[in-house]
Amino acid sequence: MSEESEKPSGKKSEKSPMAMAGAGFEFVSSIALFVVGGYYLDDYMKTEPLWLLVGFFLGFIFAFYSLIKRAKENE
Repeated sequence: MSEESEKPSGKKSEKSPMAMAGAGFEFVSSIALFVVGGYYLDDYMKTEPLWLLVGFFLGFIFAFYSLIKRAKENE
């Protein structure tokens, strides 16, 4: 049997500035999307700050989840 040496995959472990900017944009846009959805749901249901706050916290949780997922992919 022949021995196969492990070759490096060629992926850069260093993050490019555009990848970091993309992560930041994803973080901010996910929070903004949930907040806007909560705002319009509040307007429709006439419950002033309830759904806006729920949207903010859900967006924040989703943003951190995606940020942690991205960090684990780059380990």
